[in-house]
This record gives sequence, C-alpha cells and structure tokens, in this order.
Amino acid sequence: MNTPRGQETVSHTAANGTVEFAIRSIPFPGHEEIYSKRDIEKERELAEIDFYNGKTNDELDIVLIPKTYSTSPGLNVHAVKLPAGMSRVSYAAAHATKSHSSDDKIIAKYKQTIPTHFTYSPSILGYYHLSRFLDTGHVEPAIVRTMDVAAHKPLADLGKAKAIGSNNRKQWTELRALDDAHSNPALYTDDGKQLCGALQANPAGEESYPHLSDLGGAAAFAASSEFAKVTNSNPLKLTCKDANGKLNQAAVQQIVQIRDLSDMVLMDFIMSQADRFSGNMHSEKIYLWVENGVLRNKTKKSDPAKAAEQLKQIPPEAVLVDRMIMKDNDAGLISGNSAKTYHLLEKISHMDSKTYNRLLDLQKELLKPEVGQWFQTELLFTPADFKTVKDNVDQAVGILTARKDKGLFLDANVSAALGVEDKQEQEVETKPEPDNVPSTPLAVITGSVGRWENGARNLQADVETVQRLLEAAAQKLQAPQLDPKGVDGKIVRQFAKSNTVAAIEAFQSHSNISIDGLIEPGSQTWQALLQAAGET
Repeated sequence: MNTPRGQETVSHTAANGTVEFAIRSIPFPGHEEIYSKRDIEKERELAEIDFYNGKTNDELDIVLIPKTYSTSPGLNVHAVKLPAGMSRVSYAAAHATKSHSSDDKIIAKYKQTIPTHFTYSPSILGYYHLSRFLDTGHVEPAIVRTMDVAAHKPLADLGKAKAIGSNNRKQWTELRALDDAHSNPALYTDDGKQLCGALQANPAGEESYPHLSDLGGAAAFAASSEFAKVTNSNPLKLTCKDANGKLNQAAVQQIVQIRDLSDMVLMDFIMSQADRFSGNMHSEKIYLWVENGVLRNKTKKSDPAKAAEQLKQIPPEAVLVDRMIMKDNDAGLISGNSAKTYHLLEKISHMDSKTYNRLLDLQKELLKPEVGQWFQTELLFTPADFKTVKDNVDQAVGILTARKDKGLFLDANVSAALGVEDKQEQEVETKPEPDNVPSTPLAVITGSVGRWENGARNLQADVETVQRLLEAAAQKLQAPQLDPKGVDGKIVRQFAKSNTVAAIEAFQSHSNISIDGLIEPGSQTWQALLQAAGET
C-alpha cells in the first residue's frame, strides 16, 4: 500500500512515535469545481483528527471505539466529554455498544480493507469522489488515513471481546490476526508499521430510510412500492404546487425519493456495490422552498434545541422531506454487484437529466490516462478496480442511452417540476463560512511539472496551473525572474530554452529550496509556490 501524495498531508504522532498521515486526496483531475466549500472544510476537519490526544473545536475529547454491532469491523470516532480521571481506552471499553448518549457524538468512521470480506477502503473513497462528479448521492467527505498497528491492536482486542454476533466477532478476529502479521499489501503500508484505510465524516441526524431500510435483500427492494414509482412507465405528472404557489409536500417528496433511488442504483451499479440492501439505506430531513425563482434547501438540525432555533429562520412555506444519505459504502468493487445482478438499472424509468448528462461526461473523463492514474494513486484503486468502474460506466451509458425517450424519462428533478432555477444542491447557509475556508477551490496539479529529463509529466492543465501561480508569485514578490512569460500549458523539451523551467528554478532559488527544476504535487516547492501566490 503506497500512500498517495495528496494535495495536503497532516501528520499525527502515535504513543510509540510512529508518525501517522491524514491525506486529502487531489481533486478529480481538471474538476476542482465539483467540491463545495463544505467539502473542503470537512476534509480539513478529518485531517486534523488526532486519534490519541485530540479534541474537537468545542473542546470535546476524541475517543476511538470499535464497531461491535455490524458485520464489518471499523472504528467509530467519538467526540465526548471524558469523565475526570478516565482514560480513552477505559471509556471505549465501557461504550463499545450500538447505543450511546446524545452527548456522545460519532463524528467520523475509520475503516480498512478486510481481504477475505467485502470491506474495502478504496470503495469508500471512490463513492465520495464519484458522488461529487455526478452530483448525486449525498456522500460525506472521506480522506486517506494511516494508523499505527501497535495502537490498533488493543482496539481490535476490544472489538473481539465486545462483538455482538458471530459475524462481527469473526471479522475482528481476522483483523486482529492480520495486525500480528502486518504484511498484507492491501491493508498495511510498505514498512508494515501502519494500517492504511479511509476516514469518513459521519452525517449528523441520519435516520434509517423509511420502510426501505427494513427490507431484506435486493429482491425485496425491487418489489417495493417505492421502487415501483421509479420504474413506472408513465411520465411524472405530479402537482408540486397549488394555484397559490404553495408546495405540495407529498408530490415534492415523491420526486425527491425517485431521484434518490435512481441515483443510488446508478452509483451502486458503477461501484459494484454488494451490500446496500441489508439495512444500509439512510436518510435525513431537509427543508425545501422556492425563493426568488430558485429552489432552496436546508438540512434540519438533529439537536432538538438547535432544530427549534433553526425553524425560526426557515420560511413558513417550506416543506420537510426525507432525502437519502449514502453511507456504508465499503462493500464496493470486489464482491458482487446487486444492482447488476437484479437488473435494477434496466428497470429505471425516471432519472434526473443532470445525472444522466454527468454520466456521459464521466464516460469521457475515464478515457484520459491522467484520470485512470488518479484513481490508482489518490484513491488506492488497483488497475482491476479502475477497469471495473470504467466497464460499469460504459455498460450504464449503453443501458440508459438505449432507453432514453423509449421508456426512460429524464424528469426526476424538483426544480424542473416547479419551473424554477436548478440550484437545489446548493444548500442555504444560515451562518457565515469559517474564515479559513477558501471561497474558490484550491489550485491543484495531478502530476509533476518542469524538466522533462527529471521525469516531469507536464500535463497541459498542470503546466497552466504552475504558470499561473508563477505569474502571481512574480507580481506579489516583485520578482520578475519568476515570471514564466505566458500561460500556454507547454514546456519545450530543451529545458535551457524553457521560460517556465527557468522560472521554476528561479523560484526554488528564491525560496532556498534545492534546485531541480521540478514541481511535484505536495512537494516543498509546490507548497511554497501556493503560499507565494496567495493560494493558501
């Protein structure tokens, strides 16, 4: 397991001195715009979590507690107020159950691959970034995280001791044995000292999806009344507002649910999800209303006191609906494909036009070599994993395009049904954004830029990014030697003739960095250039 370089890495030190890494993956190549300010903020919050001595911004203590109530083992990251004199391990031993008090919040989950089971950390990362590209699914942000094996062992022992059910105990037992060997390349870093998995934010206020989460298996889902609305062969003709313009809650809920389920089936088809229909369907409450010709939404607060205060800011004409949250996405890529086995995608008759168009865009993106490399370098995919996704996307496009206007209607969109502007995914903010969250996406490069003979990849988009940053640095530092003399995305093969390489070397000299004429993602030169250009 080679950990990715990422766009940002935060280090944490375990008790025995092992340095752990929290790595924010580079954004989908060429599409930094698909990540919201909240995504960036959440990724950074995840990266700052210290497993051993950490505290939240509101001074709650971070405690790792093994999941003992599901098939796949993992660690829940709790934010609690530790009683005086109680250690984190003692607290974990006393609270390794499914129930926990309202003052004990699960803020994140850490999961790693189990080679003989269908728990697979790259699937968690894949779902997050795929959901952003397709603008579907409401998947919480996730990052790559390593963890000291020696620190993990006592928690795995606790998981074995407290496991509820034979399946959970079996998986904890296997993971504990793997920790002793710490040599499996799908699970441990090259030196064998650390696990490598995915750390994902846990949504606040999630609930079991009404009725659907109680069903057992894909066949029961396919036969449900909810999915029957998705497969209905007639165009949607729902009256979403009355003559006075008041929203009809039931009609709005139906469109939201149809879109949720069709999006879920598509994402699970692409990611070869094997374990969606065994209680792994969740939802949250959101308010929806129309304001100045635009559909607005706001997630309902889970805390009763905060929810009551929030309601004062919600327009009285808003309707409250259930919206799907896609979590528990670790069973993808390696062990079956329920959506494909039960032909769920072929049965869909209603989909959001935006989802359909983004799927066509995704098919084109997956043909780019840098995108395939990104999946493997940043999301920990194997070449076989990427081929699975690419083949599934091709199949999904084939299935849906063959049925477009011949049984497939692109009408599952609340904004379109209301005849208003489609900005429903841009949640209304009721408080100012934190000062440290950028208003525009951070600049990123997916490969090295600079001297060809030093191994630079010099992808055009990356070269343009570096050239733009060098221009900005030259102006801010009043150092004309840093100016690449144009932004054209090109570097000539003869480095002595390249203005961009000359500017890179001048910047390295100016910054007292070893001069090699090369800028790599996450390198000292890259970080210094971002700072000099005012991008951090």
